[in-house]
Amino acid sequence: MSGNTRTMAFQIPEELFQRIKAHLERETQRTGRKLTQREFVLNLIEEALIEAEEDAAEEAERVNASLASASPTGTTTEEDDPEEDLPPEKP
Repeated sequence: MSGNTRTMAFQIPEELFQRIKAHLERETQRTGRKLTQREFVLNLIEEALIEAEEDAAEEAERVNASLASASPTGTTTEEDDPEEDLPPEKP
């Protein structure tokens, strides 16, 4: 992370807070290294953002592939021609 930091603050239900505390204690016992609330939350956010960014990239690839297969030459077909819907020009 860069040196610039921002603060996020929010309230959570007591039950969720107690579950998080219990998880942190279990992880500390399991790893022998204290896992802080800050580390835990930042790791969750990072993982969620990475997953969301990968999903967005995959979706963009699907859309681009769909567009490329719909009109491989990039030209319009008669069905796509907007001029067809115009009334005939008067002389």
